[in-house]
Amino acid sequence: MSPWQALQQELDRWHGPATFWWRDDDAIAPGAALDRLLAITGQHDIDLSLAVIPALCTDALAQRLSTGPRAWVLQHGYDHRAYAAPGERKRELGGPRPRDEILQQLQIGRQRLAQLFGAQALDILVPPWNRIDADLLPLLPQLGYRRLSVLGPRPTDPVGPPQVNVHIDIIDWQARRFAGTELVLKRIIANLEARRRGLVDATEPCGLMTHHLDHDPDCWGFLEQLTQVLAASPQVRWVEGCALPTA
Repeated sequence: MSPWQALQQELDRWHGPATFWWRDDDAIAPGAALDRLLAITGQHDIDLSLAVIPALCTDALAQRLSTGPRAWVLQHGYDHRAYAAPGERKRELGGPRPRDEILQQLQIGRQRLAQLFGAQALDILVPPWNRIDADLLPLLPQLGYRRLSVLGPRPTDPVGPPQVNVHIDIIDWQARRFAGTELVLKRIIANLEARRRGLVDATEPCGLMTHHLDHDPDCWGFLEQLTQVLAASPQVRWVEGCALPTA
């Protein structure tokens, strides 16, 4: 059985909708890669949630997305700089930085996205590198964040805003290339099976994470095929960006 056949077999086991959502990170400006991504999602009426870096994003990006009614903006930290202490994993939201400084930058970034994108800017924070120090989590609601998005299954009893997470990274970051059809489909199938069997929160949609600026030809080819396969399945439903769950 091919990996694509295995995916279809899993989808056939679903009696209710197998929900998905799509988050693409590091958006800052329009360009050919973003146009290609929007063309893929637009072809199948898929809502695209773009994690935009407030300190780096351009007015031109807002103009480009204003013509895309199914494009939504999430806040990708503030400037996507690594502030971790020596020997620690990269992260912007945490480490040795003063908490007041982090919160002030987040607030500035949130205001900038609201000014640029209006109603397209959602109240979802996406920490760069999907990392945020635990002590910051309970402080996020006071800044207006109703949801948080990181990588992995959401906890059953989260601290801070409810999480709507991504689960499927299509890139092998050590090699900086597509992770491979078999591996990525295996991850999607595993997520769907765990949800169907009640091993994880069945209400959390399967989150696809992409980075359009880092895609190689194999990434693009896979996304085109995946969206075609999922579009052909009556069990699949893509969640609208404005309707992403809050719990």
